[in-house]
Amino acid sequence: MYSYQSPYAPLDGGLNAVCPQIRRTGCGAAAALKGRAFRSQGRETLKHLVIGIVAGVTALALSGCGGSSPSEPGTGDRPSPSPSPIDGDTDELLAAFEEQSGLVIPDNASDMDVQAWMLEGTRPQYKLRFVTTRGGAEVVCDADNLGVYTSQEVPGDEEREVFDYEESDDEIGDSVRCDGSNPRQPRVQRLVSVVFPKDGFEEGPEAPDGEDVAVVYAHSILWPKR
Repeated sequence: MYSYQSPYAPLDGGLNAVCPQIRRTGCGAAAALKGRAFRSQGRETLKHLVIGIVAGVTALALSGCGGSSPSEPGTGDRPSPSPSPIDGDTDELLAAFEEQSGLVIPDNASDMDVQAWMLEGTRPQYKLRFVTTRGGAEVVCDADNLGVYTSQEVPGDEEREVFDYEESDDEIGDSVRCDGSNPRQPRVQRLVSVVFPKDGFEEGPEAPDGEDVAVVYAHSILWPKR
């Protein structure tokens, strides 16, 4: 069975030790993000992982370019099924995302955009974008087995291979990433990228506040059996 191990070791002391970049003490959330000590160890491993994560999206894009679909190993000339959109309203897709990923959407989430595909007919993939607060983003990144890592002031190349950010680099004042497999279903991999717009800070990037505006990008995919 496939089990993903993040190439980044969580910062010593767990989430409470890396507090409170995602909020300041007393904002009422359970965990926090802080600092600039983004772990560089294992970046190459992560890059290969992210390439794998977006393979389904790439296949979707290529499927519209004409020509035949590639064959699955061991199937001869039979083409692989093309990714197909998953039907459902926003509430249904969000419920399915939460069930697969084990992540929790905060109650104050707004401007929700959710996309879903079925890969090879059996493997769901979800991508979300929504606006919340720093405290709301903390709810998402407080999930079991979701490592919390500080990032650069803007998202890195790996995150950009998965997400199409609506915010320009000039508009982003800070960003954080969280990733890890679902401990209840190790074949499910989760990636979360949180960006904090400059104009959404309550007191500035050096004084994190639980009410700072946060834009959450989330991805969940079920890997094939191995």
